[in-house]
Amino acid sequence: MYQSNQKSAEQKKVYELPDPPTDSVSALEFAPGTSSWNAIFAGSWDKSVRIWEVQSDKVEPKVMKSLDGVPLDAAWNDSGSKIYLADTNGSVNEWDLESNQLRRVGVHDQGARTCHWVGSYLMTTSWDKTIRFWDPRTSSELAKKYLPERSFAADVLHPVAVVACADQSVLAFSLDGGPVEQARLKSPGLGNHQVRSLAIFQAKQTGQTSWFLAKTNGMVYEQSLTKRSGCVPTRCHRSEVSNGFLDTHVVNEVKINRVTNNMVTVGSDGVFCFWGSGMTGRLMQSQVHDQSITRCSISGDGQIFAYALGYDWSKGFEHFDPNKKPQIFLRPFVN
Repeated sequence: MYQSNQKSAEQKKVYELPDPPTDSVSALEFAPGTSSWNAIFAGSWDKSVRIWEVQSDKVEPKVMKSLDGVPLDAAWNDSGSKIYLADTNGSVNEWDLESNQLRRVGVHDQGARTCHWVGSYLMTTSWDKTIRFWDPRTSSELAKKYLPERSFAADVLHPVAVVACADQSVLAFSLDGGPVEQARLKSPGLGNHQVRSLAIFQAKQTGQTSWFLAKTNGMVYEQSLTKRSGCVPTRCHRSEVSNGFLDTHVVNEVKINRVTNNMVTVGSDGVFCFWGSGMTGRLMQSQVHDQSITRCSISGDGQIFAYALGYDWSKGFEHFDPNKKPQIFLRPFVN
């Protein structure tokens, strides 16, 4: 699919994006399958936002812009003509790619942590302890709900939205005729481990909905309205060291391939893992990269996997190496 000068057969399938940001990637999103083009977006802690066009034989940088705040999340509209950005200043901006102009469509009192496009409106969650819904056409707030604590992660699979908060609470909302809070649950697992990422899953055979919570203890937990305390967790990014001790790594992101329902996790151990539907089994584990994998994304057709290498500060400032630069790679998704 992509060509490179690497030696192994596996590496020949990997393509590195040109002109990456100068700091670690904070948001990474492919354009949706309904988009008019195949493109990938990356936002960075250097406050830049960039887009590359993904073609059959190459990836071409298209446009770059600088923000006032760090982009923490992004969402494409259905046609791939606009991207909505949530940043550390609390701003929710629309980036019109045809005019290359930014327009504010909403604002939070503190940093806007997540951003999701829901058909004709926008859903954002924030460190100001709210979930809000916006009409980007008029820059008006359609609805606001208060959260018990700061939002750490969220996902939407219509008509369900789920938000994980800093106090270990997980809130499920129905968006039909809503938003209406359906349940307020406790995040599964022992200890005060942060949720770093959340992905809503719908089983193809039964249609039942659950969600997967990626945490800082190297584990991913499945939870649902029927299994509120959670299912048996999956040990993703943990490795045994000497004397029987476990070396645990942060699971920075969990994503679901919406075409196949297979899944992927990435961690601060510099490893990505492909999993079967519902994380029923590990399909593949990558080599250990020389940097953490901070973000990942799956193309709208389910064929391409993107992952970003960079320092995520999980080991503290003393392990930061300024000579290691951020990188973004594309490779086929393993099913």
